[in-house]
Amino acid sequence: MYVSVTPEVAVEGLTRFAGGLGVLEGDKLIEARSLGINYVVTTLYHPSGYASYSVSDADLIEVSDDWVLPEGLELDPIIIRVRGETIAVKPFMYEVAGSKLVLLKVVEPQWAVELTKKLYIEKNAEEVFYKYVILSKSAATLIESGAFNPVEEVHLQESFAGMTAFALNDLTNVKFVTHSPGPWAHPLLHRDWLASEFGEERLDTCRGNYVNLTECVIRLVPRSYVVSRKQLKVMGDIMQGVATRLLDATNGVSLRRWCDREVLDFVLSESDDVEGFLRIRSRLKEELIKYLKGLGVRRLPDLSTPIITWARRVVKYKRPHFITRFIEENKDLNAFYVLGGRPHPQDTYGRMYAKEFLRLSRKYDNVVYVINYGLEDAKTILRGSDLLLFTPFPGWEASGTSFMKAGVNGTPTLSSRDGAALEMIKDYYNGWLFGRDISEFIDIYTSVKASEVDEEEYEEFTRKLISIIKAYVENPNDHTKVSLNAAKSFIRLADVRNTLLRLIR
Repeated sequence: MYVSVTPEVAVEGLTRFAGGLGVLEGDKLIEARSLGINYVVTTLYHPSGYASYSVSDADLIEVSDDWVLPEGLELDPIIIRVRGETIAVKPFMYEVAGSKLVLLKVVEPQWAVELTKKLYIEKNAEEVFYKYVILSKSAATLIESGAFNPVEEVHLQESFAGMTAFALNDLTNVKFVTHSPGPWAHPLLHRDWLASEFGEERLDTCRGNYVNLTECVIRLVPRSYVVSRKQLKVMGDIMQGVATRLLDATNGVSLRRWCDREVLDFVLSESDDVEGFLRIRSRLKEELIKYLKGLGVRRLPDLSTPIITWARRVVKYKRPHFITRFIEENKDLNAFYVLGGRPHPQDTYGRMYAKEFLRLSRKYDNVVYVINYGLEDAKTILRGSDLLLFTPFPGWEASGTSFMKAGVNGTPTLSSRDGAALEMIKDYYNGWLFGRDISEFIDIYTSVKASEVDEEEYEEFTRKLISIIKAYVENPNDHTKVSLNAAKSFIRLADVRNTLLRLIR
């Protein structure tokens, strides 16, 4: 049995959607059994979900995202000690495509229940720490209880779930995966916090009074991974002391979950029927237009109008300002824009740009904003769009998978040179690239160089996007070739089963 401990997982009908890590773990869960891998994912149950919004005048108002834990197989209760107090946890197991999902429900004391109500929503660093101490100790107890015997390997996703390594007695078959170069993924913690919960004897790899949690875990476990070759280069700049201990295992997506069945069958048949492929693509676009109609869009695009999508978590490093600026500066272009994504409630920048998305959707009848962008929205939008925009600041996107979900359906991407896009997109063949391949880590919040890079890359982004939109109308056969190449190449390159095999070898 392979056990993954993760801060989140996204599974239709069982959990709430938040970010790319959750979807990735859901994709692994769905595909593992097809490789003969017995796979278990475990995470906390967050009864109040993540963050959902409603519109009030020109503002976004956070609303309840409550959900009820579905009925599952209740495992033996878990009792752990956190903050010197007894914590009671009930694990519930579910079957997903032949694999197992275990959600950990904290039942007492009340402070721990309150702490774990919402995913990624905490008041301060101390709350973050104790939330993931609860996850780590609960997961370690469950693993060592024999519930998953025999345990072949334990995979720890991101630094806070990586604290499970401090709680496990045997680390022989433990692996760690870090999914982001961003500073939030590599927290500095006071050594005393860790020692008070896990004991000083487990902290030999943690140096100094304030320790980098990621570095501690990488030094502690036998093998650690990043999720793209580009991230491997960037982490060499961020964590020089442990960079040689890292391997790369590029992310992928579940074809069963994300690829339209007719597209998949067409590619696997090795057909050269371009007209047949175009009929499939037209159907997917018609389904997207029908979806937009259901949203109450004032002016629906027709099949001859390119639908351009920017949809992901609204956060600064993903550069939502590229598409908002482009729309304002290129009002006369014949294009329709789908904007989607939720900001973190405590992210001032993200909320500001979510409001900008809303403003543009009200100002222009060729712009729509999907506020509470979720799994089902993503399937329809990424399949039916004519172009996806993937615009992270270089060095900040570990991998990204939205362009993979689009690509397997024949939706090409205009991407910055970051993350796994460099491994899968060939410029003008199965998509388009812009900007520079920068491997040094530039702090977008403090460095003057960041704004210089932004301005330079925005100019190329604009030139290429305008040319793609015009070519779509004037030379549709060229766009069809890129679309077909995207489907054929991404179905091979972006299969998450490649990721699983790389991680367990």
